[in-house]
Amino acid sequence: MEFSNLLARIIFASTTLLLLFLTYMFYRQVEELILSYQKVNESNLVKLKLEQTISSLKDAETAQRGYLLTDDSLFLTPFFGSYENTRKLLNEVKEATADDAGQQNDLNNVHTFIEVRYRTFDNVIRQYKREELSKDVRKMHLLRGESSMDSIRYYVNSVQAAEDRKILAREKEKHKYSLLTPFIGFLIFIVGLGIMLFSYLRIMKDLHVSKLMLERVQELNEVLTEKNYELELYNKELDSFTYIASHDLKEPLRKIMTFTSLIEEKELGNLSDHGCLNFHRIRRAAGRMQLLLNDLLDYSHVTTQDKRFEEVDMNEVVKDVETKLADEIEDASAEISASRLPVLSGLGFQLTQLFENLISNALKYRKNGVPLRINIRASLVKKPGVVTMPAKSTGWYHKIVVEDNGTGFSPLYADKIFGLFQRVHSSDGEEGTGIGLTICKKIVQNHNGFIMAAGEVDKGARFEIYFPA
Repeated sequence: MEFSNLLARIIFASTTLLLLFLTYMFYRQVEELILSYQKVNESNLVKLKLEQTISSLKDAETAQRGYLLTDDSLFLTPFFGSYENTRKLLNEVKEATADDAGQQNDLNNVHTFIEVRYRTFDNVIRQYKREELSKDVRKMHLLRGESSMDSIRYYVNSVQAAEDRKILAREKEKHKYSLLTPFIGFLIFIVGLGIMLFSYLRIMKDLHVSKLMLERVQELNEVLTEKNYELELYNKELDSFTYIASHDLKEPLRKIMTFTSLIEEKELGNLSDHGCLNFHRIRRAAGRMQLLLNDLLDYSHVTTQDKRFEEVDMNEVVKDVETKLADEIEDASAEISASRLPVLSGLGFQLTQLFENLISNALKYRKNGVPLRINIRASLVKKPGVVTMPAKSTGWYHKIVVEDNGTGFSPLYADKIFGLFQRVHSSDGEEGTGIGLTICKKIVQNHNGFIMAAGEVDKGARFEIYFPA
């Protein structure tokens, strides 16, 4: 699937770049085609203005010739204003061919001959009424005018020939672009159609995959629904177990403890030393069984408890625990010091049970003859500083540390200490079920936090607890 997606992206990117390139080429072809048309039109316009220049000059010459032949001034009407018109047309031609030095030179020559021709016109017209002019002189003026016109025509033809060559070259370019432009346009259409078809097929394929995935999700939802039903049955069985543990199991234990107490009061003297030893073992075993049962009930209660969080002041929690464990703290000559603790969002009774278990654990595993010191402190830390924090956790965390100077434990047990029924101390002389720290871990998890333990034998234990800020 990853290779297919990568290949699809490469194909789509390549065809898109090709389409952009062809579009640019099409734009350039159209631009060149328009430019070719413009250049051809400009050359035709130059030729037209040259024709108009010659025509204006011919009108002036015809007017002069008619006047000389008929001596009628009406023939001079087209002559007046033709000079300005001829110069205007010639200047427009020069502006249109300003980028061609050869044509500029020819047009300068045309301009010179036109100036000479119009001065000749003026001289002939002024001198015509002089009586001393003979017919031969008048004929000479006519012939001179024809010579000037021949020179003008020569240079005009030269300019027109240059424009004809340009027109021929531009017509070739126009023909080339006229062929290439539709071809490139057709390529753009084909590439665009290909991209559209490719996108359509890709979308249809993705829709098909999405449909299959949706069907798979529906199947998984059905399986999940079934699993949820099974989980509900399991929870009901667990509730049944809790009920049995609360009533059916505790009642026989209560009777055992009651009858052993009666035997201890009335019949203990009738037992041998060995019998007394066995009797005390029975009492201790029954006591441990009752403690284990209570811890199991506590763990079950923590596991199935609904989460209705509220603001909990941890300073008040520690004070409540100190009050509750006041006798044990006094018997152990323990000292508890706590810094300013945060206010957390959580379940007050569970957080109280958490610190009660941790402090009870420290009291239980203190060193003989050494005053017990329990230190509790808090700080605000960022997630990157907590390398073992679950990946889904983000943001800041309240870090609460509980450490003591008790018997501690081997670092080898740091990862196992929170396991159910895991005990890191010998049961001789030290009571414990191995469930207390498991309950602590479960409480912290219920609050979306994390707990870690560290310790050294005869140097104390340290518990780090992280709660989302």
